[in-house]
Amino acid sequence: MPENENPSFTAEEKEAASFLRERFLLLIASLPAKPCKIGLFQKAEATAQIRAFDQTFENVIVEDLKPPNTENIISKGILRTSDILTITYENI
Repeated sequence: MPENENPSFTAEEKEAASFLRERFLLLIASLPAKPCKIGLFQKAEATAQIRAFDQTFENVIVEDLKPPNTENIISKGILRTSDILTITYENI
């Protein structure tokens, strides 16, 4: 059951959760057109453009992925969110 439908939450808490979820979804929707740095384990860093998240946010679909330690660019790929430590955008 989504948090904002839980009967133990007050109306104010439900409204706040709804507002925050809407803001989060707007942020996610605005990200795909912007390049970013993706911090991975062991201080590795990749660059890519995020195109989408799967429904459960377990995977990130990316384009123009430049993995760490190589100059090769992979046109399309999928990253597991469990492998990602940070996602950094400049001028957002």
